[in-house]
Amino acid sequence: MSTLAFIERPSPNFDARARVIDLVVLHYTGMQDAEIALARLTDPAPVAGAYPGPWQSESAPADAPLGRVSTHYVVGEAGEIWRVVDEEERAWHAGVSSWEGEGDVNSRAIGIEIVNGGHDFGLPDFPDAQIDAVIALVRDILARRGLDASRVIAHSDIAPERKLDPGEKFPWKRLADAGASIWPASVPVATRAGEDVVGRVQAQLKRLGYSLEQSGAMDAPTRAALMAFQRRFRPTLIDGLIDEETQALLAGLALKQRTLNSPQFDGGF
Repeated sequence: MSTLAFIERPSPNFDARARVIDLVVLHYTGMQDAEIALARLTDPAPVAGAYPGPWQSESAPADAPLGRVSTHYVVGEAGEIWRVVDEEERAWHAGVSSWEGEGDVNSRAIGIEIVNGGHDFGLPDFPDAQIDAVIALVRDILARRGLDASRVIAHSDIAPERKLDPGEKFPWKRLADAGASIWPASVPVATRAGEDVVGRVQAQLKRLGYSLEQSGAMDAPTRAALMAFQRRFRPTLIDGLIDEETQALLAGLALKQRTLNSPQFDGGF
């Protein structure tokens, strides 16, 4: 039973889960403010005219229907936490996404939306009180669900070709230091002559959970996954290239995952 204080803001936008919960997905709201985001997440019949913004054409008819969305929790800038959908229900936050080879992320994940304008509104910094609340909420969920910190991921991890949130300003290292996420040490990697480096990196990313095939080709999905990885673990340079630092961070994360004894990482990279 959670000891956190929640503001109830129930949404009708949910259905039944088809799977046991084993992920926590962090998002930013990407809207003008908390109230607009909460209205959108709880709207049973959203239309374009009610939520104008850069995500849609200015010529969109005001009565054009939008997809219904929701989440389990919303964390405000002052640290307030709204409960939107009960954890046992399937909220609609992940969209078209995949992790560890499974496409219905909504069925297995608890979604947390963090109030922030996102890239459409200048990607503001996340206030300390807000991050403190995110950490408390994530740690509470992990403890109650018996999950380790490796099960906390970004929206950009599960949908790297279409999503950027919670973005490169989100303080993942701070979460990791508090036991609410993971952070890799840098482990240098020696490349062997003739080695298929792209194929190796694809295999590493796939073992982490990204939806990739080990083709050996530097294709669009591979570059998108690399950028998602860098956005989270090397936010100062997000270029989708396989450089020494990125390889070292991938190797470090593999070591971290083996230390946590996550079954999906048995055997290592």
